[in-house]
Amino acid sequence: MFTRPFQFERADQLADACELLRRHGEGAKVIAGGQSLMPLVNLGLVQPEVVIDISRADAGRHVTLVDGYLAVGALMTHARLAADRLAAEAQPLLGAAARKIGNARVRGRGTLGGSLAHSDPAAELPLVLVALGATYEITDGRRSREAKAEEFHLGFLTPQLADDELVVAVRVPRLGPGWGWSFQEVSRRDGDFALAAAAVLVRIAGGVIVESRVAVGGVSDRPLRLADAEIALTGATVSQIGDRIGPIQGIRPVSDTGASAGYRAHLCRVLVTRALAEAGSRSEEAA
Repeated sequence: MFTRPFQFERADQLADACELLRRHGEGAKVIAGGQSLMPLVNLGLVQPEVVIDISRADAGRHVTLVDGYLAVGALMTHARLAADRLAAEAQPLLGAAARKIGNARVRGRGTLGGSLAHSDPAAELPLVLVALGATYEITDGRRSREAKAEEFHLGFLTPQLADDELVVAVRVPRLGPGWGWSFQEVSRRDGDFALAAAAVLVRIAGGVIVESRVAVGGVSDRPLRLADAEIALTGATVSQIGDRIGPIQGIRPVSDTGASAGYRAHLCRVLVTRALAEAGSRSEEAA
C-alpha cells in the first residue's frame, strides 16, 4: 500500500504539537516511535495529511518515584521501561508487560504514550495500567487534566483524547508490602498480538486472599477489570483459586483468523487462573 504525500512537521515541545494539531485539524496525526501509526498507514487505514513528529520533544521519558507513586513519561520506550531498575523494584508488572511487546525493533522504537493513545484492546501496557488503577496525565498544550485508565480506553482503537490532546505521563502506585503479581499472555508467535492476556495483583494475609486486582485483554473491545472474579477470590487460599474462578463474565471475544471466540474465552480463564496462582505464590513469599 502506497501512502499519499503528506506534510511533515517537527515539534520540540508537546504544547507546540498540540497547537499544530489544532491548526491542521482531523488530517493531522502525531508520530513518536511510529509503531502504532505506520502499520495503519501501510494498511491504508489511515492517510494523514500532516504528520507531527514529537520524538525529539522536550518531555518526560524517565521513571521517577514520588510519594509512593511511579511516574512514567509518555515518551519512554518499551525497551527502556522493560530494563528500568526503579520500575522493576517498585512495580515489576510494568516491565513484565513491556518485555512481551512485539520484537526488539518495536520495543526500541515504540513509546508508552503511543501505545495508550492507540488503545488496542490486545496491547500489553493498557491492560497492565487498567489492572494497576493508573492515572494518565493529558494536555492540550494550554491546560492539563487527568483520566483514570479504566475510563480512558473507550473501545477498539478509541481513547478518551480530544483531537488536540496528548498523553504526557502515567502515574501508578508502588507495589505495596505483601502483594504478588503476574502477567500472562498467549500469542500464535513471539511478537504477535495476544490472543488473550491477563494481568493480576494479589495480596494474601493469614493464608487467604484479602485483596486482588484482575484484568484481561484481547477478549473485548478494551482491557477489562473483572470485578466479579475479584469478589469471588476474597477469602480463598491459593489452592482454592481454580474452584473460585468459573467462566469469565463480561468479556466479548470475537472470532478471527487467529482464534475463535470460544477459544479466546477458554484461554482467558486459563490465563487468569494461571496468573492468580503465580501472583498468590509471590504474595506468600513476600509475606
